[in-house]
Amino acid sequence: MLLSKAIEGFVVAKLASGYSSNTLGMYRVYLKLLSSFIHDADVDTIKPADLERFMAWVSTEYKPHRVNGDASPVKPATLANTWSAIRSFWGWYDSEFHTGRPDLKLARPRAQAQVVEPFTENEVRALVSAAEAFDIHPKTDRQKPYKTKRKTSDRDVSIILTLLDTGVRVGELCRLKVRDVDLANGEVTVIAYGSGQKTKPRHVYTGKAARRALWRYLAQREDIQPTDPLFLTVEDRPLTRSGISSLLKNLAGRAHVANVHPHRFRYTFAITYLRNGGDVFTLQRILGHSTLDMVKRYLALADADDAETHRRASPADRWRL
Repeated sequence: MLLSKAIEGFVVAKLASGYSSNTLGMYRVYLKLLSSFIHDADVDTIKPADLERFMAWVSTEYKPHRVNGDASPVKPATLANTWSAIRSFWGWYDSEFHTGRPDLKLARPRAQAQVVEPFTENEVRALVSAAEAFDIHPKTDRQKPYKTKRKTSDRDVSIILTLLDTGVRVGELCRLKVRDVDLANGEVTVIAYGSGQKTKPRHVYTGKAARRALWRYLAQREDIQPTDPLFLTVEDRPLTRSGISSLLKNLAGRAHVANVHPHRFRYTFAITYLRNGGDVFTLQRILGHSTLDMVKRYLALADADDAETHRRASPADRWRL
């Protein structure tokens, strides 16, 4: 069977078993890249050396076609995802056709530990301010600069504060329904998605500011139903992951805040939670992680952050005693 044909069978099978469409879309991209690299060979003829050559090529020679024109080499995370796609594909193919697995000795790329910088209070305030209103600078000196409220201000502030307060993933935020949010106590119900391997069913909470913003946003919507998506576009369509990413990028430009993306709110929530005395086991449940591995990374970062804060604030050092 040609690799291209087998890839389509793999995607169909995994969708049926509950895999995330986003994960499978990513896997399909990497597997099609492999198919192109080995000229769509028959799956049964692919050898371990072919996979090793492909991974080496992706790591050193492959030039990704990015929308922004960036032609820099792929990131370690992309290499790791490519490896995962190959392993997942051959695991499925071997279970279907019992032909053996050329991927078993394929070395897993070493992903560099990501440096996580949580948002500062001033950065979040700047983003909220940018979400609330446009700054208008008149062309004449006779008028002073003023602000005008943005059409989607209540929705956008709600998104920022909900991401910040709950630590949910952007995909989980997009899948929330109106019925999933209890404005009385701030409880947000996250429903398991797909196979449940990534999105775990759980309850998270928002504070008073986020609840107030959500109430203002939902109060504007007409004929609202419990099963309606919580966040909609201006055309009343469900807001997508890419839509939220674009929104945050736009707000970041106007707020002059660098490196703004949905997952950074999750980092900020986790590190702030630990910094304020939260325990790692509760944080694991809130974030929906299967293991403590990622939570331990947050803990290490929070500890390092505390050490750096003390270094800057040390009275003995600052007073040069």
